[in-house]
Amino acid sequence: MPSNRAKRLLFVHDHRFLVDDAGSVFTSGSLPAHVWTRYLETFECIEVLARDGGAPPAGQQPALASRAGVTFNLVRNLGSHLEQLIRPKALKLRIRAAVEGCSAALIRLPSELGFLAAAECERAGKPYAIEVVGCAWDGMRNHGSLAGRLYAPFFYWRTRNAVQRAPLALYVTSRWLQQRYPTRGQAYAASDVEIAPMTAAREAARRKRLERIAKGERPILGTVASLRIRSKGVQTALAALSELRRGGLDLRYRLLGTGDPVQWKRLAADLGIADLVSFDGVRSAGDGVRKWLDQIDVHLQPSFQEGLPRATIEAMSRGLACIGSTAGGIPELLPADRLHAPGDSSALARQIRALANDPSALALASAHDLRASRSFDPRELAGIRSEFLGRLAGMVRASGAHP
Repeated sequence: MPSNRAKRLLFVHDHRFLVDDAGSVFTSGSLPAHVWTRYLETFECIEVLARDGGAPPAGQQPALASRAGVTFNLVRNLGSHLEQLIRPKALKLRIRAAVEGCSAALIRLPSELGFLAAAECERAGKPYAIEVVGCAWDGMRNHGSLAGRLYAPFFYWRTRNAVQRAPLALYVTSRWLQQRYPTRGQAYAASDVEIAPMTAAREAARRKRLERIAKGERPILGTVASLRIRSKGVQTALAALSELRRGGLDLRYRLLGTGDPVQWKRLAADLGIADLVSFDGVRSAGDGVRKWLDQIDVHLQPSFQEGLPRATIEAMSRGLACIGSTAGGIPELLPADRLHAPGDSSALARQIRALANDPSALALASAHDLRASRSFDPRELAGIRSEFLGRLAGMVRASGAHP
């Protein structure tokens, strides 16, 4: 019986995938193998156009991204913002060939490869849709370099222009990204988070953890974040811990994420808190990250830029009390008394102290965040994504696009 699915989807993003000697493809957390299932329900196969991140780091446990029905077309990283603006001819030709070989394209923005792919889809009259997963302006302004800050207006304009022109767009926020990057096309809203339902055993473990804190055990803090970039605000969290120590409150802080921790270990030592901070490397997406979250009590998201952080939603769904900055869509998740301005380490320290010194406040925050996470019901989100992808497949059938 012939399939009623559209044939070939081109998925485009700047994500760096890792490839081992056997040719297996891995990812540092986002876009693991099971994510492709949501697209393969609507399309027969997927070609992933993304960046080549090299070999998996020794001693780490990145998640497998390879699976049946998915091929990877990985390109070298563009070395500078000038090169990104110039857009090498060989890269444009490679993207053109990928676009011409697909039935439709699904482009995640902001991304340099995404801008080129969207332009090629328009040139070729190829059906395409965009997933808006972050803020170009905030991300580049907090890139950590002068070149990044200077490039921010161009990156913002290119993202805004591409989203505005898109015939179909899916946002990970309910409101925030829609306001900053509006589209003239059909718009949908659905976070790309995948949370596990609360079980009786997990609820019992949550209550037992809160009971230990009520009896005087200090809460453990944690953050899931890439250590390669400064926009996740790890420096803000470390400064807050240092301030808390000076005030007589020592709290353990654990970090989970890819990247070399050397610069952060050096900063922790300079701040006099090296003994409080541990770096736990990488865990496999899904259960690996969830088991790690179950070992902490308060999740910190002191970001300078975000779309809608999956890590915070996953932490909320595990019954953790969460604190975050006002960046991006975080205010859609947390109450005002647990939000601080990006970079305000003193405010973050006060919020941590308020929970650490008051077990009842921490318990209330845990219960609140657990309830709030239920709005990200996997079945409801899957239904929205399915409708979005079904509309893209409908565009393929209406256009008669091949292959």
